[in-house]
Amino acid sequence: MRHTRLIDALARGLVPVRRLRSPLRRMLGWLLVVALPGAGLAAVADLKGALSRHAGEPDLVLAAVGSIATAVTAAAAAILATLPDRDPRWALLPAPSLALWIGASVSGAGAEHGAPIALSEACACVGFILGLGVPFALLLAAILKGGYALHPSLSGGLAGLAAASAAASILGLFHPFAMALNDLALHALAVALLSGAGAGFGRRLLRASA
Repeated sequence: MRHTRLIDALARGLVPVRRLRSPLRRMLGWLLVVALPGAGLAAVADLKGALSRHAGEPDLVLAAVGSIATAVTAAAAAILATLPDRDPRWALLPAPSLALWIGASVSGAGAEHGAPIALSEACACVGFILGLGVPFALLLAAILKGGYALHPSLSGGLAGLAAASAAASILGLFHPFAMALNDLALHALAVALLSGAGAGFGRRLLRASA
């Protein structure tokens, strides 16, 4: 009887918890919202020029595929990392696409056409990635807050990587010049900033949401 009373006392006043949507649905929801500004910006972009640039430079195609795949896989890994019952090795999911993105970008920037560009143009690319990446990351962080991250810094860092990759993918529609080494370095800096910020804020936001 004492055990029964104890259980009743513990259960009294408990608030029902709403069941989380599946990781796939949450990821697709984020991707859909991210695609909306991408589609809007694509409507005013010079798509014909972008396609012609990519057609003449296979490295650009591979880099674009890598950045898009990194956005998708990093978002999936970030969501899975907030589920304690999932294998932590899911965090490695974006590694192959990230390697493709980096390798193709370095290869393209190191080609003959990869001459340095003006610093103002390179900084504009950084501003674009950060300007889109920050709201993308905040949206994904709101989605992640429904779970319980055993490693919140990892989850936040993956969210930052997903957001930066998505923004960089959209930037490809507007990049009017070939990738250069200094341009690539600043792109990498923007991605690192968002990933690092995500890891730092994730330590507080995601753990606090548990």
